[in-house]
Amino acid sequence: MSRFRSVLLFSSILVFGSILAARTYGDDSPTSPVFLHSNWRLESSCKVTAKAESISTPGFDDSKWHPAIVPGTVVGALVADKTLPEPNYGKNLNSFPGAFTDNKRQAANLDMPPDSPFRCSHWFRTEFAVPVRKFNTFAYANHWLHFLGINYRANIWLNGKQIAGRADVAGAYRAYEFSIGDLLHGEGKNALAVEIFAPEKNDLGLTWVDWNPTPPDKDTGIWREVFLTSSGDVTLRHPFANAKLDSAYKSAVLTLSAELRNTSDHAVKATFIAEAADIHLTQPVELAPKESKIIRFSPDQFSQLKLANPHLWWPYQMGEPYLYTAKFRVEISDATSDSASVPFGIREVTSELTETGGRLFKVNGKRVLIRGAAWTSDMLLRWDSHKLDADLAYVKDMGLNTIRLEGNKPDRDEFFYDTDKLGILVMTGWICCDAWEHWNKWTPETKKIAAASMIDQASRLRNHPSVFVWLYGSDGPPPAEIENMYLDILKNLEWPNPTVSSASETPTKVTGKSGVKMTGPYEYVPPVYWFTDTKAGGAYGYNTETSPGPAIPTKESLAKFIPKEHLWPIDDYWNFHAGGERFTTIDVFRDALEKRYGAPTSLDDFERKSQAMTYDNQRSMYEAYARNKYVSTGVIQWMLNNAWPSLIWHLYDYYLVPAGGYFGTKKATEIVHVQYDCDTNSVSVINGKYEALKGYKVTAKLYNIDAKEAGSRDATIDLAADAATKAFDLPAPTNLSTTYFLKLQLHDASGNPVSDNFYWLSTKPDTMDWKHKKDTVYTPQKDFADLTGLKSLPQVKLDVVAGSLQASRGVSSEVRVKNPSNSVAFMVHLRLFQRENGDDVAPAFWSDNYFSLLPGEEKTVSGHFNADDAHGNHVGVQIDGYNIVPQTF
Repeated sequence: MSRFRSVLLFSSILVFGSILAARTYGDDSPTSPVFLHSNWRLESSCKVTAKAESISTPGFDDSKWHPAIVPGTVVGALVADKTLPEPNYGKNLNSFPGAFTDNKRQAANLDMPPDSPFRCSHWFRTEFAVPVRKFNTFAYANHWLHFLGINYRANIWLNGKQIAGRADVAGAYRAYEFSIGDLLHGEGKNALAVEIFAPEKNDLGLTWVDWNPTPPDKDTGIWREVFLTSSGDVTLRHPFANAKLDSAYKSAVLTLSAELRNTSDHAVKATFIAEAADIHLTQPVELAPKESKIIRFSPDQFSQLKLANPHLWWPYQMGEPYLYTAKFRVEISDATSDSASVPFGIREVTSELTETGGRLFKVNGKRVLIRGAAWTSDMLLRWDSHKLDADLAYVKDMGLNTIRLEGNKPDRDEFFYDTDKLGILVMTGWICCDAWEHWNKWTPETKKIAAASMIDQASRLRNHPSVFVWLYGSDGPPPAEIENMYLDILKNLEWPNPTVSSASETPTKVTGKSGVKMTGPYEYVPPVYWFTDTKAGGAYGYNTETSPGPAIPTKESLAKFIPKEHLWPIDDYWNFHAGGERFTTIDVFRDALEKRYGAPTSLDDFERKSQAMTYDNQRSMYEAYARNKYVSTGVIQWMLNNAWPSLIWHLYDYYLVPAGGYFGTKKATEIVHVQYDCDTNSVSVINGKYEALKGYKVTAKLYNIDAKEAGSRDATIDLAADAATKAFDLPAPTNLSTTYFLKLQLHDASGNPVSDNFYWLSTKPDTMDWKHKKDTVYTPQKDFADLTGLKSLPQVKLDVVAGSLQASRGVSSEVRVKNPSNSVAFMVHLRLFQRENGDDVAPAFWSDNYFSLLPGEEKTVSGHFNADDAHGNHVGVQIDGYNIVPQTF
């Protein structure tokens, strides 16, 4: 047996999984992790002449190497030290050596160009000292080195000795643990060197599809955490708190388990201890030399694990996302050998097919309409905890309940801990369109890597109550052999949640119908599409990814990534920041904008029309799915955010600035919401509460383009629980201007305002060209609504009073806006900016934005931001809009 195979403990398919998830952050005990994220250096193996033994020896001179960021990637490091320019600006990315310049083909399925410097492996190297506490306690004589994510293959060396080779360390989603006690220096420096090889086209790597370009290194690097732990002879791995609720959801049974491993050459008697929900349990354990066992505390053996009236974990709109903590410890002779703790929630997620074939999810027995969006990490996998906080806060602020992750986004544990605490559901699974779905090209090694990847990811995610489903296929289901392999793994790991064969409606011989669809669209479609389509992306069933197309950032954000000389007119610099494959321009969106709103005459004109169209389209998508619940059971906006500055698919831009689509979404997802149903020219009220509401008054008023009232209707109705209720039909749009307005209001039985909504409509309807629909990307139109009347709106100068209030958690700015004119003030836009440089203050959270005011109407809105996000600058409020005279306060 070679040297590194004796050190590489457990190198089989059952590699270690989520040990970091099992550790308590901030714990200073000897068994807590010591992160190795500092002082890394990086260099290409084609530029290094030294042998691996020397590179991995303390004192090796790496001073001329590049500083590296760990976790991070090769290109990420070269950008950070300015060897390469910022890839997000202009067309800089195409200037990178080895760049994939053909955006019509997916880079993951291509070999790197022959002259690419990233064909060479790259060395990541650091030196570190081990804290004294790791060596001063006899019980912790065993030391372990952990990698939670390497893309893609690696040779790993420590203190001049190889501990793992590229045949064993292969797979972007695998986690590794190595016994290093006999190599680690207790005094002085240790040297760790990792030679990493980029993924090849048939590897199960990290993939970007048509969302954004692929970096030329294919994100080669140590992309997740690296750390040390210590233990006694018995290690504790994969702790799991598995709760099951009774049919009435009033009581639960809890099973606590972990894998205990005797790492010594002699038999061991130990005591396994678990604590959760004020319960303290112990049991003796005997382990033979090198033996591993999964040890359980089950309710059959320990009646204390039968819990009456436990606190349940709920998605945030349904209740409190209550979290318990399970603590585990294994002792030998009354001394702790290893320990771990995991937060967990007591909840049950089930799924079923409705009568119309849609997959319906239930949480603790209650139906939930999934309304979410797809999150992505940064293109270079640059991690930013502050940005993650903003991402998740934006999700809640918009009223979404779900985040979808695909492929390279089963990300760091921090993400899942946060979604657990916040009560945001997470839908996760593998990536599409590359080796993960090229099953006919899989080798025995590929299958082994896929299985190990599933084990590692499911092991860490099964404790997280926010994770409610796993898609083990993506754009299509795997063949029966692979599907059964995945299902067997999940069964063996006691996966507590539903699974779905893929994001598409393709059935399988193993599990039958998926109950979901992936029918698009991804390009622009008008609001009526979502209400009338019954064969593709319209509001029925569970749409796993869809979008009304491009989302143009604000002009301030555009200026951050498009050079000034290319900001207008739209040119190939804009297209470079569209998508790939079928989405290399925004021409479909532009064509619709010109035909509906009129040809833009400037960047400012294009900007305001884009925000109006995106607001309207995002709002209609979520409103249609809400109106049709539970014939519709879920919709995922593709996407929530972007991996780099982009013109397509986001709800807020790369710089965390929300625009029209964000606030259209926020309007549509109100828990109790009044809306216009354009397919039937009627008004509905959506009750997202799980209780009936009585005596609600609905008012609708129609206005011509000159703001003169042209008709009204009202009714008092009762709202069924968790349902859509039709209020009334509107009169046919006769005797109205071609472009006209609809104002909706909803008041409760006490007269308190609950919801309002404002639409700009046309007597000339959008009509779809179903006959010439070619694919799911978009459906062409026969005719376009005429909204060009908006051009006739006179300029309005608003009366504005702005003030701020400093609070412990940030700054709130309250702005009172009044329309003193006789015209509609259309799409009023508020912006918080740094007065010294003009940059946006982001993230910023407005109670409402891109709103409209009738003559004499007044509205007070609040904006909240963290003072740190102003970076020490003074903050101003800017107001503009479709026909609003800009003002600054």
